[in-house]
Amino acid sequence: MKGYLFIRVLLLLSAGILASCATTSSNVHSNTGGMMKMDYAKIQEEIRAARTETRSGAWQVDPAQLIELSAAQVAEAIRTHKITSEEAVVAFLERICEVNPGLNAVVTVDAKAALQRAREADSALASGMSWGPLHGVPFTIKDTYKTKGLRTTAGYLPLANHVPTENSVVVQRLIDAGAILMGKTNTPSLAMDMQTTNAVFGTTVNLFNPAWTAGGSSGGSSVAVAARMTPFEFGTDLAGSIRVPAAFNGVYGLRPTFGLVSMRGHVPPRPGELDGIRRMATAGPITHNIEDLSMLLDIVGGPGTGDHRLDPIPPAPMHKLSIKDVRIAWTDSFGGVPVSSEIKNALQAYVKRLEAAGASVTKAEPQDFPYVKAWETWGSFVGAQGGYDQSNFMRSLGHFFTKSAVAATPMQRNIVGPITVPKYMEAMKNQDDCIEQLETFLNGFDVWLVPVSSTTAFMHQKPTKAYGDFFVYDNPIDVDGIPVPYYVATQSYTTIFSLTESPVVTIPIGQDKRGAPIGIQLVGRRFSDHRLLEIAETLNKLAK
Repeated sequence: MKGYLFIRVLLLLSAGILASCATTSSNVHSNTGGMMKMDYAKIQEEIRAARTETRSGAWQVDPAQLIELSAAQVAEAIRTHKITSEEAVVAFLERICEVNPGLNAVVTVDAKAALQRAREADSALASGMSWGPLHGVPFTIKDTYKTKGLRTTAGYLPLANHVPTENSVVVQRLIDAGAILMGKTNTPSLAMDMQTTNAVFGTTVNLFNPAWTAGGSSGGSSVAVAARMTPFEFGTDLAGSIRVPAAFNGVYGLRPTFGLVSMRGHVPPRPGELDGIRRMATAGPITHNIEDLSMLLDIVGGPGTGDHRLDPIPPAPMHKLSIKDVRIAWTDSFGGVPVSSEIKNALQAYVKRLEAAGASVTKAEPQDFPYVKAWETWGSFVGAQGGYDQSNFMRSLGHFFTKSAVAATPMQRNIVGPITVPKYMEAMKNQDDCIEQLETFLNGFDVWLVPVSSTTAFMHQKPTKAYGDFFVYDNPIDVDGIPVPYYVATQSYTTIFSLTESPVVTIPIGQDKRGAPIGIQLVGRRFSDHRLLEIAETLNKLAK
């Protein structure tokens, strides 16, 4: 059984998603099938009590308009007394009750605590005290981040009743900035899938069509933002789990340069387990606009209490950027991995708009970039770090049973197999070489535009194998009639930039003929995050 567990974990680590989960006992209960369900009646009861206690129901703010505000706009409206924090919390709680039953993006809500904290925020502001740039702004967060006093499950059944005693660094920094935590959003089990489903809470569906996947592993986060159930979210990204679900749901996501934002207090690792994932994984915001991405990066990033190993956030540019100043490289495919014609056409049309607006545009990619070696090296790190506690005998056994299954998927080839110090040193050298090649290429450009995945949001895929809470997908994804292995289709265009530690902004640029959002990646040089965000803001004006 240990051998099967090992194979299962290493294979699914290649799905590339880190996570940690949370839920509140006050607002969830078990259904007859064993999955946890939201107690909407309890939430609505808390909302009614808040209205009665504060304004006798005579609230003047239109919730439908309030939930359309960005995080920065909500903060400004609270700060200038145009709305109260309590009104903001109520508006988003009501939105959750309205749309979440059909989406299953939010899996935990602690309405009572959020409303109480909102009243405290309003009292503090009335006395002239500000908690910070997010004073009184409500938010939800991926159920992979530890939240003090809120059950954190990471969609993993053995953690169904796990309640952390402290917050993750990201959560604590948001709270220290004045934000108010309303609840948690869904993730695949231990965040190890490119879709979002688990045995604790079930499946999160795409906002645009419930038959489509929300993506993973930050699928709940992306749907919650897209459906206006929260002003902002934070996901995590090892193989694309911020970028893919953001693209599939038509919202904005930032994968920061590796080393800028702390992953401390994230699940996995599971409680009591040594954290082996020390390279490539990072945390980043998911929002309605680029301005919020920049603001949130400044709030959670950089060294400080909770994690002193981080690099400082690079300063924001001192001047406004004109589109005529931007040097753009782009490609609609790389490494021989197919991309749907609708994504290619949308990207090509977008590039033409940029060129017509005065941008310098070149179709290009790094010369002789070793895509296959890069994918294999990404897998080497995932396998070595995620399976550090497994003996080489068990790893050899795992390799024997899985080598044929992963032959067509380069990012999985090196996950299962013996670990040696020379192999790990070789992986680090390969990573350095790939970083050097990409950074040298980007010295000639300000940004590189590339697809996020081979397709837009696809129909929910059923796993061909299930090992407890973990799923394996052997059936390919159809890309314009071409069968492409599941992980090749969903990870090829994202794992490259995880390996190179690059900052990446995902923006929506249109929809396919089904109405599914089309997103693209804007890739920048390492530690140019604010410059990249400024470029993204400039280019976004022509995105739709």
